[in-house]
Amino acid sequence: MKHKLSFIVALWWVILCLIGGVFLLGTSDKQPRLSESENRMLAGFPKLSAASLASGEFMTGFESFLSDAFFGRDALVRTSDRLLGAFSALSRDDKLAAAANDMENRLQSEGVTSTQTPVPEATVQPAPADETAPPAAGDDDAEDDASAPEGDAPLTAEHSYLWLRRTDGTNKLLYTYDLDKISAYADTLRLVRTHLPEDGDVFFTQVPLASIANRWTDQQDTYCGWGSTVETMLESCLAGEEHIKVFNTFAILEPHMTEGTPLFYHTDHHWSAEGAYIVLSEMLKSSGRPIVPYDEYEYKAIRSKPNDAGQTDVFNVLYPLLPARSLIVTQRTEETELPLMNYDSSTYTAYMNNSRRPWRRVITGANTGRRALVICDSFGNAFAPYLLPYYDEVHMTDFRNDYYNKREAGGSIGELIEYYQIDDVYIVTSTANGLRKDNSIVYLRKYLEE
Repeated sequence: MKHKLSFIVALWWVILCLIGGVFLLGTSDKQPRLSESENRMLAGFPKLSAASLASGEFMTGFESFLSDAFFGRDALVRTSDRLLGAFSALSRDDKLAAAANDMENRLQSEGVTSTQTPVPEATVQPAPADETAPPAAGDDDAEDDASAPEGDAPLTAEHSYLWLRRTDGTNKLLYTYDLDKISAYADTLRLVRTHLPEDGDVFFTQVPLASIANRWTDQQDTYCGWGSTVETMLESCLAGEEHIKVFNTFAILEPHMTEGTPLFYHTDHHWSAEGAYIVLSEMLKSSGRPIVPYDEYEYKAIRSKPNDAGQTDVFNVLYPLLPARSLIVTQRTEETELPLMNYDSSTYTAYMNNSRRPWRRVITGANTGRRALVICDSFGNAFAPYLLPYYDEVHMTDFRNDYYNKREAGGSIGELIEYYQIDDVYIVTSTANGLRKDNSIVYLRKYLEE
């Protein structure tokens, strides 16, 4: 009798746990969504099909979904991070270096999240899964590159570098760039230029992650600046190309980094609107355009949630000077309207209402006779709003692996540049997707032509 009672109790516990599991599974969010605490996209429920079951893809995706849909996971992650931080033997500099590496891996596959404004499923696709493994120690893609010499970080015949400058006069090498990749990228920029009119310009810049910038500004007793020679190498590969302009974000921002206004966030891996404005202003000056002062815009100051260190950021999200229509474009001509900004968001996704695929078109209300395209990762979202007064239309597309789809967009990037009669192209990428990465070296060229 005792064994029978124990069996019944155990059976009911199993049944109750099963019911609870089914309930949690049924009420959990099935769509990919942004985790503010981890600054990444959480896995959505995988697509079920005979092919995905046979290949094992469904079960792999389901395991990721279960992990990311775990009840109370955000609180558990925050608690775990605090405990690990409290008992960590790493120095502050080591922790910031690890954060930079982690942010880089996340940003390479950062995706689209839902907003309060519904958009048809056909126009807003979930982000691809992150298949980027953390770089191995000593690998040329890893931060604190061990293969580059300490010291002056020169531009050599085969390599260029990105570094932090120490207060003792030495340099901390972060990234090494190979000439063959830079030369290949120069050819891609030339290819972009062939799709533009005779007076069309291509503008390029590469932006550091916030963790690299904060490593300097938060440790001014250790670091006093930064530098990059990759832009010099790229310019040398583009000798004679007057309509392809390379801008060194590191040099442009350096005088402003410790002036008081944060140019990079602490609760997020992006640059701020102020940093994007400074760099864009230098681009516009090179074309002889008058610059709209930063303070001439009206902004909504959005306070972020605090990070584990209690730090918060302010996302200054502008209101356009003229009414603007923001459209998500599929199949070249099918358009769905979407608010330009998401003023209800408390994260970086407020800018341009987050990254969207495959193509965005903004009709600005300006009367300039020119149109621009911004090819970017999510760093372009803080940058693009400041282009609106200078172009009749500002278009955007994301060049990361699996983000651009010719069939979904209705053509290759090159074909759409010509279809929309784009005059100028701005390529704005973070170092996470920049000149050492396949997203720039391989996929931009692929999506441009295929």
